[in-house]
Amino acid sequence: MRVVRMLAICGLLAGLSPVAQASDKLSSSELRELFPGKFQAVVSGVVTVNLTAGGDGSLVGRMARGSDSGRWYVRNGKLCIVLDKWMNGKPKCSAVTAEEGWFRAADVRFRRL
Repeated sequence: MRVVRMLAICGLLAGLSPVAQASDKLSSSELRELFPGKFQAVVSGVVTVNLTAGGDGSLVGRMARGSDSGRWYVRNGKLCIVLDKWMNGKPKCSAVTAEEGWFRAADVRFRRL
C-alpha cells in the first residue's frame, strides 16, 4: 500500500487528556486540549509517522522516507487533518477515542510525545 494511501487513514485520525478514559470518545473541547502538540502515529500497525501540530492549525508529518505538511482542525467532535502530498490535499475527519495510553482513529493509533 502506498504511503500516501496509508497516511490518508491518518485523517480518520490524531498526550493524554485527563478527562478521557479507556475507549471514551473525546469531545471537541478535549480534542482542542490535546492539540496542538507533538505525536507519534502508527498507521495500519505498520508505518510510524511523527506529527507536529501547531497552534495555528499547521501540521507537519515526518517519517524515514520524507515529510509532508498540511493542517489540522476540529469539526463536529471529529479531528480533521489534511496533508498536501500524502493525502492529496483532501481532508479526512474521524472521532478519536482514548485507549490504554494511546488514541485511536480508524486504523491509526497515536500518542503525545
